[in-house]
Amino acid sequence: MSIEETLAICIYICEKYPSATFYPTEPKPRSIINSWLSYALTDLESPVWNLLKQQVFIPENQRNLGLIDYAKSEANRAVNQIRLNEGYEWITGPNFTLADIFVTHTLLWAKLCGIAISSEIKDYMDRAMSRPAYLKAQERNNR
Repeated sequence: MSIEETLAICIYICEKYPSATFYPTEPKPRSIINSWLSYALTDLESPVWNLLKQQVFIPENQRNLGLIDYAKSEANRAVNQIRLNEGYEWITGPNFTLADIFVTHTLLWAKLCGIAISSEIKDYMDRAMSRPAYLKAQERNNR
C-alpha cells in the first residue's frame, strides 16, 4: 500500500496510533479538528502556496504580478479570518491537535511571504514552534 498525500499519511498514523486528544475518535471533537484541517488545506493553503511559488520558486523574470497580487489579497483574507477562541491555547481547544500542525505550518509559509500576522496568531505560532516535539523535529530536519 502506498499513501502519498500529507493529510492521508497523517490520518493513517493517527488512526494506527490513536490519541484521545491529538486526533480523537469521538465524532464531535474530531469534526472540529477536521473543519480546521479543511480550512488549512483549502482557504488558507491555496493562496499562500500560490504566493510562495511565485515569490520563491519561479524565476523573477517569469513571475505573474497579477497572480501575486491576487494571492496576497486572498492570503491576507484567509489569515485574517482565523480567530482563536478566548481561553483556548490551541486552535480547537486546550489540546494540541493535528489541526494545529497544518494551520501553523501554513501560517509559517504566509509569514515567509510577508503576510501580516496578528499578535494573537503570532503568539499561537510561537507556542506551536516552542513545543519540544517541534524543536526535536527541526533538529532532525537540520542535520
